[in-house]
This record gives sequence, C-alpha cells and structure tokens, in this order.
Amino acid sequence: MTNELTTSAGLAVIRPAEWGPDLGFVSGGSWREIVGPAQGAVCRSFYDLVLGAGATSRPLAHPGEAVYYVVEGTVTLLEHVESGSVSHSLGEGSMIHVPGRSVYSFESASGARLVGGPSPVDPQIGERPTEPLSESAIAIHHRDRPGLMVPFISKDARLVVWLGAGAETANMNYVVLEPGERNKEHVHAVSEDTIHILEGHGTAENVTTGEKLPFGPGDTVHIQIGFWHAVAADLGERVVSVGGPCPADVDMLRNAGVDVDALLGAAGA
Repeated sequence: MTNELTTSAGLAVIRPAEWGPDLGFVSGGSWREIVGPAQGAVCRSFYDLVLGAGATSRPLAHPGEAVYYVVEGTVTLLEHVESGSVSHSLGEGSMIHVPGRSVYSFESASGARLVGGPSPVDPQIGERPTEPLSESAIAIHHRDRPGLMVPFISKDARLVVWLGAGAETANMNYVVLEPGERNKEHVHAVSEDTIHILEGHGTAENVTTGEKLPFGPGDTVHIQIGFWHAVAADLGERVVSVGGPCPADVDMLRNAGVDVDALLGAAGA
C-alpha cells in the first residue's frame, strides 16, 4: 500500500509511520500525535497513547473537552480534584469524556493502548497549569452501551460519546462495516471528521474530488470541514473504527431524528 494514494484535497489517510514523535507525556510509554496541530487540525485532535507495564502519564487539563477510547489492555484513569483523586479502572472498549478544565492522568499496571485527545485541538497540550476542580466531572462510557444508532453510517454505527451524553465538541463513535457495506455519502458543514481504523482494509472515498484512498488497520482517515466523503468495506473484510465528527454535527443528528434543540437546551441549563 506504500505506493497508493494517501492524500487528496480535504481528505488524508495517515499511516502509523507518519505519526509525530513521542511528546514525553508518559513515563514508561509514549504519547504521539496522529491528528493535531502539526496537520493543521482545529476541531479534533487524535493521539496514540501507549502505556507499558507500570507506566504513568503526567496530569493534563484543556480549556475544552477531550475524549479517549481504550483500544486494548487495562488502564486506570485518575481524575484529580481538590479533595484528592477519583480512580476509574477501565478495559478494552471503554470511552472517556473529559469536560474542559478537568485534570486527569493515566496509569497501567499491565499495559494498555488508548487513542483520542482534546477536541477542539489544544495547541498548548502539556504546557498548561493544572488546577483541580472541586468535584468529579469526567464521564465513563462503553462501546457496548451506545446512546444512538445511526443506520445511514452502517447497520452497526454506535454514537457513544455524543451530544446526547453531554459532549458538545468531543465525539467518539464505534462503527462496524460488514464486507460490502458502505456509508451513505455525507458532509460535515462545521466539523472535522477523524476515523481511526481498528480492524480491516477498505476505502475512504473523497466524494468531492472523486478520489479513493485505501486504508488498513492502524491507519487514520481525517476529513476537513465541507468535504463530501464515505467509507467502504469494499475489500472483502470487516472494518471496525472509532472516531467521528467534532464538534457535534447537529444537522446529521437532526436528520437521524434527534431533538437537537432539546439536547442543547439541557446542556445549557
């Protein structure tokens, strides 16, 4: 696949060999940028976090929301509040929604891998002072407990961390495309879309330009605002991915029958 098209106007397939260097946020592991400031992203960042046995990360906080998915292993999320730390033990399939200004860190006794990051992008990630909030605010979700199914994406497209769960700028979907299945082509008017491939080979279609870009496990498809696109499991394999548009695509949710105004009203209450 090394000689095949990996970028087109508005859409890129980012291979692991193209990830950024280790940012040094993990003692006993690594924290590497997949999508973020280096790619010019604004709405969504996506990092690869590897924690070896006994690894710990430095405490982080962001002005806006952040979201993570546990790809494999077991990890402990520490939420640092004024009274101490709140501990969350998490396994594969767990998703973490971090509200703005919440202070958090990760540790793992046996090793783990996560993907995700601040959404919107935090250009000063790792450089900001951390001041614990008075109360716990981080929410834990799981891929097997979705809040909404979106059939125009696939027969098994699960919105887990989404507007209905209180996430306005961060998002984490879990999507399975069976062999031969393809999204209905769509566009996000105000959102960047990031799709991290966990399993399978397929094709990312830049419908705006007519170009098709192949992908495989470990690749990440990043689509800029305003580009029509679709993802297809057209190479005879099941495709599993996490990610999604950031901020929440309210037009897409309305088309799926969601009362967006009620959700936004509840979030602002």
